Amino acid sequence: MADTKKKPNFLAQGGILAIAGIISRIIGMLYRIPLMNIIGESGSGVYSAAYDIYNIMLLISSYSLPMAVSKLVSARLSLKQYKNVKQVLCIGLLFGAALGLAAALLMFFGAGFLADNVMNTPRAVLAVKILAPTVFIMGMLGVLRGFFQGHGTMIPTAVSQILEQIVHVAVSILAAKILFNKAAALELSAENMTPEAYGAAGATLGTGIGALAALLFVGFCFFLYRKILEKRCRRDLSRSTENSLSTLKVIFFTALPILASAAIANIETLIDHAVFGAYMGEAQDLYESVWGAYSGKYIVLINVPIAISTALAASTLPVISSRMAVGEKEEAMEKAAAAIRFILLIALPASVGLTVLGKPILNLLFRSGNNDVAGTLMIVGSFGVLGFCMAYVCVGILQGGGYLWDAILNYLIALAIHVPLLLLCLFVFKMDIYGVAVCNMIYGICSCLLHLRSLRKRFGYRQEIHDSVLMVLAASLIMGAAAFGLYKVFSALHFGNTLSLLIAIFAALIVYFAAIFLLGAVGEAELKEMPKGAALAKLARKLRLLR
Repeated sequence: MADTKKKPNFLAQGGILAIAGIISRIIGMLYRIPLMNIIGESGSGVYSAAYDIYNIMLLISSYSLPMAVSKLVSARLSLKQYKNVKQVLCIGLLFGAALGLAAALLMFFGAGFLADNVMNTPRAVLAVKILAPTVFIMGMLGVLRGFFQGHGTMIPTAVSQILEQIVHVAVSILAAKILFNKAAALELSAENMTPEAYGAAGATLGTGIGALAALLFVGFCFFLYRKILEKRCRRDLSRSTENSLSTLKVIFFTALPILASAAIANIETLIDHAVFGAYMGEAQDLYESVWGAYSGKYIVLINVPIAISTALAASTLPVISSRMAVGEKEEAMEKAAAAIRFILLIALPASVGLTVLGKPILNLLFRSGNNDVAGTLMIVGSFGVLGFCMAYVCVGILQGGGYLWDAILNYLIALAIHVPLLLLCLFVFKMDIYGVAVCNMIYGICSCLLHLRSLRKRFGYRQEIHDSVLMVLAASLIMGAAAFGLYKVFSALHFGNTLSLLIAIFAALIVYFAAIFLLGAVGEAELKEMPKGAALAKLARKLRLLR
């Protein structure tokens, strides 16, 4: 466990969580391949509908708890109030369990209404019911993860995420195959209980089993740490010990704006699903198939780099909160600027790379299906990666600084722009699923710009443009051109999609690494602040890339 007297490298901790997040996303993405082969794009659409409902319930019940608990724990640790740290954990667990239980009951007994009336996917009822207990588990899991994040370590969260995903994938694929084949053998079709519905329901079973495995692991981590916490509590002579009611109020009023911010940010997906369902009308099978390509391929792929920003936001929030708690606003802003600069170095090349190589990547991952729709979606919507990555990091900074309601207002404004634009793209311009992708991208970019405006207002933060944005963008475009050109050349030479893609990606990494130094986008001092920065700086010096 990190000592509070030390200042852990939050970018390194964010890097640990980001790596775990990317590994989890890659596992989840690869898992979609056999799942798609088992239940098809139609079944994938049913699965996505149930998962969208689950995500909303998760947002309402427990999504905000890791960040809220992390913020409160880090602030109390910086003041050495260890008894209050323990109090936050105990009340947080009770609060998370209560919220999770309420959301699980609502999800289970309201499955019919949610699947049929909200998502326009009646075949998702069984899948929604199977997902309901997972919400309860996630309530307690979120609190324990936030507790460790507040201590400056992301390792328990990172390991538990990977474990959760491995168990999830193994159970889901097995259950989906068994239930789909059994339903197909029985020729079930009544009351929307088709083989696709049963296959999707089986796929959701692994989500709950995976969450339970993660909870047991993080609980074991706390079991190992509890003696240290008890020793610290005995040494704590602080007179400002909080009572249970005051702690509950603090958790509630800290979690509420974080919850509202996350719910508004993510309700866009629910709105997109519902509006697109209304646009498609009676074409149920086509609707589920197209939405399956959007959510099961396009969204899954762009979420891989976005995982880095969510991890960085999780590591940034407690650092900003602890610095603000002891009055070190200037240092807090230095950390914030470093986080934004780091995410720009990731998000810009990721956006360009997915635009030029998105279709080949999809062809590599989803070989059994037609990827024309998803490939076009990658071209028109990949720059949403930049918007969402920046938005999530900025929200972490605002919440860590105590400006919890700013993110809510910004997301509401972005949503007010998004909804009429979505209606215009679908019902007037008839852009079909591509209109959804374009509007999703614009929503992310609008959110990002509004959050940056709040950072300027609250902290006086001004985004440096030349090196951080323009030069990084230039390096990314050079990288993208090289990757696209090499892929086309080797494809023309009949190297095949897989080998051509691997060569293009490897070359892209080398070109980007060289370009950011040659263009002056990154200096040696900045590089050393980043995960493995010292090793990268040493390599850059040997290659004479540093100025």
